[in-house]
Amino acid sequence: MPDLNDIKVKRILKKINSKYEPIYIPVVSESYALLNECFPNVEKKVKLDGGSIVFGWQIWKTPLICEAEFHGIWKSHDGNLLDITPKNPHVESILFIQDDNVLYNGAQIDNIRINNTDNPLVNDIIDIHKALFRIRNKGDRAFVYKSTLKGEEARVYRNLESFGSILQNYIYQGGQINAHCFCGSGYLYTDCHRRELDSLILRSKSF
Repeated sequence: MPDLNDIKVKRILKKINSKYEPIYIPVVSESYALLNECFPNVEKKVKLDGGSIVFGWQIWKTPLICEAEFHGIWKSHDGNLLDITPKNPHVESILFIQDDNVLYNGAQIDNIRINNTDNPLVNDIIDIHKALFRIRNKGDRAFVYKSTLKGEEARVYRNLESFGSILQNYIYQGGQINAHCFCGSGYLYTDCHRRELDSLILRSKSF
């Protein structure tokens, strides 16, 4: 569970720049609620039990990245707040901050991410996440939870996913920005696969 006193958590809350204070919200999943489908889950809850939906960000922290995920929770008539969407793995509560500045129209909203380490390579992983989101949510795909990619888009997407997985393992093994590349070429990462990543990210912007 993210700690409100953690400097990285404070940084990401500052980036969100909400007028509300972050709070811990209990997770009490409804039997009909689907994993990762918070908005339709809460809409159904409102139809069945009244209340309203509250938009904001749930804050997560991993060894490499601290991130905020746009999220919807349920507010009862008497003001109680619950997160009714199940988590995998299950958690008892989430750190949540309401945000009225983001107008949700059904389109996917990318996570806000910051590097949770002193290793600049993690910034490359964050750039990969941004590129994957850009491809996955191009045009009308932004309104679809899952879509099928084809052709060059699918190839670039797969390569970015693979690169991200390899890079994450490289970081956990002690890899640094100016260390030898994970591929074993003998070149520094910046002079080897970092150039390939630049090319993939540039390609993701051209679709």
